[in-house]
Amino acid sequence: MKTFLRALPLVIIMLCATYWLPEIISKNPADIITPKEESESIQSDSFDYQTTDLKPEQLPISGLGSYIGQKVENFTGKFGEPSRKDPTSYDEEQWIFGEDETNYIQLGVKNGVITNLFALGSNLDVAPFKIGMSITEVFQIASFYPTYTVESQDEQVTLELTERDLNYRPLIAFDNQTFAVLMMDRSTNNITAVRYLDAASLLQLGVYDNGSVASKKAAIKMDEAKQQAISEANKNQVYEIVNILRQRYELPALSQSDALSEVAQNIFVDHEAQLSRQTEESNSAESTSSSEPETSDSASIETFILEDERAPNQDQEIQSLTSDQIELTLQETDLKLNEVRVLYSNQKTDMTWLVTNWFTLETERNFLMDEKMVEIGIAYRDEDILLILH
Repeated sequence: MKTFLRALPLVIIMLCATYWLPEIISKNPADIITPKEESESIQSDSFDYQTTDLKPEQLPISGLGSYIGQKVENFTGKFGEPSRKDPTSYDEEQWIFGEDETNYIQLGVKNGVITNLFALGSNLDVAPFKIGMSITEVFQIASFYPTYTVESQDEQVTLELTERDLNYRPLIAFDNQTFAVLMMDRSTNNITAVRYLDAASLLQLGVYDNGSVASKKAAIKMDEAKQQAISEANKNQVYEIVNILRQRYELPALSQSDALSEVAQNIFVDHEAQLSRQTEESNSAESTSSSEPETSDSASIETFILEDERAPNQDQEIQSLTSDQIELTLQETDLKLNEVRVLYSNQKTDMTWLVTNWFTLETERNFLMDEKMVEIGIAYRDEDILLILH
């Protein structure tokens, strides 16, 4: 008995270490999310969703989804003119309507026709669904299907949805040959937003298929001025959507900080300078390994590429950032690392998808919904976007 009592404190210590040590080790001290951390955070419990191998059911179209394929004048005749028109990397514009949690809408407009519609406002008509509807209520309206056949430009493409797609971004087909993506909030299991798309826009979005078709529709070539305009538009959309969702959950809006945006941009500048130095060192060390990708010096620079279903842009050779590279630049500023949150992504898709998809990831959602954060800075580089919250 005495032996047991002497051993009992040691057993308790070992049990505590077994439980708490992995938690302590797993924390990211700098609160920096890069594609590696993002891909690790998508593991989650599954819903008991209903699937079938039958041909996907097509629901009757109604509500805002009925505007897909119509002339944009039909929409503006009811909702008025947009607050602005944003350029995109493709041959279309993004028209912005509404300004708060109740009425925010984005239209994709090409040649005067609506190709996609992003409904975020809680008072919008997204029948037969509703913003804020629970996944349980969605099950009562529609079944979820793991595969869809989409026709575009005389070609049939089979889209395969993963278990996580079915849980947090299920695809719905309508009887007018259009689709809707239901973006689910991971924390509440409610619909955050609804994205309506025609077949071409769905394939261009490239979030379900392997990218073989989406990659055929390349981004249009543009000059530096238009690229800058697109970058500003992307940053504005991220800022708007994040604050609208914070408003929905009764959190204070984040104010835009030019100082934080400059720090975020400097992170990209420092990264490009580092890559340039590595290239120069590699070129000067021409020897036996000229045919190998990157070795020795560059092998110590760990890079993480988010599993992106699109084919890579052949003109883009910039590697993704790492937590260490981000932290090095932050250490040169007056910012305290324990007071900032950094969210970085190089996923090649549009900003409306990217932000709402962050809400299907636990860590990213917690960062964006941190009530202690009061300001935000955003930098955009090609397909990369970096947010700093403070």
